Amino acid sequence: MEQTVYESYKQRNEIEVMFDSYKNFLDADVSHMQNRYVMEGWLFANIVAMIAYYKLYVKLRQAELLSKYSPKDIIERSKAIYKMKIRGQWIQSEITKKMQRLFAKIDIDYLT
Repeated sequence: MEQTVYESYKQRNEIEVMFDSYKNFLDADVSHMQNRYVMEGWLFANIVAMIAYYKLYVKLRQAELLSKYSPKDIIERSKAIYKMKIRGQWIQSEITKKMQRLFAKIDIDYLT
């Protein structure tokens, strides 16, 4: 029961933080869009981002890792993973064993 209450509170907090970051960091509460099509594209991209964020939250909850990580933590750690083209071949950056284990627990495969 306590875990369910904690997860519900944390989920509520995560949603509030996401909306706060939209308003404060992204200035999303003010539209600087030049036309309707740009605005629709911007809204679509944000909806897709919110869906991905929530799916990551669900994966963390299912793996019982919400007490250690938030979706934002996983996103921040994922920023260090990239591919680069060297002599015509795509090479992926190194991923630590700790990160590989974490991604395996939440069923995310960055290695493909």
